[in-house]
Amino acid sequence: MKLIEFFKQIINAILDGSFEKMRIIQAMNDNFKESFYSGGLDRLCKVSISAGDPEFSHEMSVMWFRSGFRITVENDLGMQDNEIFEIADYILNNKAFLRQLMSIGFDTLIVQGKMTHRGKMFCMKNYSELKGYTLNAH
Repeated sequence: MKLIEFFKQIINAILDGSFEKMRIIQAMNDNFKESFYSGGLDRLCKVSISAGDPEFSHEMSVMWFRSGFRITVENDLGMQDNEIFEIADYILNNKAFLRQLMSIGFDTLIVQGKMTHRGKMFCMKNYSELKGYTLNAH
């Protein structure tokens, strides 16, 4: 791990108040990298924390500038819209994982290309299926 990445992780953990977000992000990055290297995925993705959309806020959201769960597609040239939705579905269709992300403060899923900046934002609470309970903005 590079020194800059190490300090970035420490600062993120301090700002978030826990290391849980960093553990999830590291595990996701490791899995995306392994899947790409083994040929399971055609796109190399990297997960990070970014600004979310304040309109997507709910009771468990952290400050909007730290509430985005960003998946950046590193090799995005020629990426189609259906690929953006396939990547988003990886998160949005896993209700338990989605709720875990929401419980630690995320409210916005962002899937975006690194070079082209093509992408889409998704409101997590719209996909959480909380049996009639609606999370309200605070």
